[in-house]
Amino acid sequence: MAAADLVRVATSAYLADRRTPRPTTFVRTIDLTAHTVDPEPWNGAPGELLEDLLHWLTGDVWHLCAVPAAPTGRTQAPLPPADDVMLLSGGLDSLCGAVDHLHDGTARIHLSHYDGSTAIRRAQNAASSWLRSQAPRPLRHHSIKIRQVGPPTEPSSRSRSLLFAALAAATAATASSPQVTVPENGFTSINPPLTTARGGTLTTRSTHPGTFNRLNALLTALGIPVSVANPYLHSTKGELMQRAHDRTGSALLTAAAATMSCGKLNGGRYPGGNANLNCGLCVACLVRRGSFTTGPYIDPTVYLVDHLAGPAREKLLRNRRRDLTDVQQAVLSGIDEIDILAVGDLPPDTDYDANVDLCQRGLQELSRVLLP
Repeated sequence: MAAADLVRVATSAYLADRRTPRPTTFVRTIDLTAHTVDPEPWNGAPGELLEDLLHWLTGDVWHLCAVPAAPTGRTQAPLPPADDVMLLSGGLDSLCGAVDHLHDGTARIHLSHYDGSTAIRRAQNAASSWLRSQAPRPLRHHSIKIRQVGPPTEPSSRSRSLLFAALAAATAATASSPQVTVPENGFTSINPPLTTARGGTLTTRSTHPGTFNRLNALLTALGIPVSVANPYLHSTKGELMQRAHDRTGSALLTAAAATMSCGKLNGGRYPGGNANLNCGLCVACLVRRGSFTTGPYIDPTVYLVDHLAGPAREKLLRNRRRDLTDVQQAVLSGIDEIDILAVGDLPPDTDYDANVDLCQRGLQELSRVLLP
């Protein structure tokens, strides 16, 4: 029941996030009413932990009020037991993480969430299909669709990581699995600000160690016996890519080309563009491109910037100019402990020297990307 209510609250927050426009001052105050089977925990300490987690993720002020949900008469049948639930987002990291664990003998469920994005759904299906062809036994892949009705009022969706984690935790609890695995490279997880203008909540914290620390505290407070972890926190994207390539060889590259890493999916808005292509110029795409420079292979991805021509390409370059200059500045300036702390607090057992070294290795991968 607690896990199901977590999904209800996370879904409510996600929908409110998408339907509440962000003012020019950036910070919103959102009064959230969520219907739960057991409102009591959510109006107490667990609810406060949830408000803090949402504030951390979105930068907004949240006030949660849980009210009783109307009985539905439906019950969730237990899933066949699993030892692990691993997120399969459709991104390159999730594919590489799945490859790295594909032959470890673990009874695993791969879980995807998608909304209205055809590109994300397409990438998830492609990854799942390829993994099935490589897996030594049948692949368990569950895909869940949750989206708002009509177009979103707010283009960002910073609460989506909570929804994805809630769905995974509920799946794990239903399958008697003690853990959720989130494959994400450490450079992107820590997401150090490339310039001073990108610090704090202006920097995405979807898989930041502080997010998992808060999330696990919430799961414990709710009595849900599941923990969420990222086993690649100390690896760059290139190192994760190299690890997966060592497992499968060049067969990985075809599957990697179909993954979606882009943080600004709007290719369909450019004349001659394609909404299913990574743009190739946003920070997330540049980190992706850098990961292919770490091994004896060539990036097979078709990027929007190479697909467009003429005025459409020039428009894309103008729209991504800040991303490009921020990456260039970070490569020149480097990253230190203060930069890492600018994103937000880290768990008490954090090895700051290791994180600085990780971020410097991530910048080295970025420095090898040829910029227009």
